[in-house]
Amino acid sequence: MSQIISSKKYACETCIKGHRSSACKHSDRPLFEIKKKGRPVTQCEHCRELRKTKQVHVKCLCESKAYNNSQPSSSSVLSKKGVCHLHLF
Repeated sequence: MSQIISSKKYACETCIKGHRSSACKHSDRPLFEIKKKGRPVTQCEHCRELRKTKQVHVKCLCESKAYNNSQPSSSSVLSKKGVCHLHLF
């Protein structure tokens, strides 16, 4: 059984690579977090909620707008993470 620590599943590297992460019982090996299945989320919560309520599917640019004035050179790198910082201000 994979080990659950603070609501995250962990297993050893060999069990993860061997597709046996749910049956891992190795407590003596270094444990790694088991990643969630499927594609990673590319939109922030704000844009995802707009997509659900208004049925509009657009690329998330919230983070690049928040950093556009302070760091114009790194805004393209930061926008790839899909994290919205506009609702925090």
